[in-house]
Amino acid sequence: MKKEQTSLLVALAKKLKNEHSSKESAMASLNSAGIVTKNGEITKSFPNLERVLSIAE
Repeated sequence: MKKEQTSLLVALAKKLKNEHSSKESAMASLNSAGIVTKNGEITKSFPNLERVLSIAE
């Protein structure tokens, strides 16, 4: 993941946290950003994110 993508992802996460959004609206935001699919799977554009999340489980 490039440095620009990382900073944008962190900014989106902070925005979603500050909004106290529901899971559905957070997933919709991540989907519209191209980070997750409609089914909630990580897109192929973010393979490192998928690796990090699989380790955290």
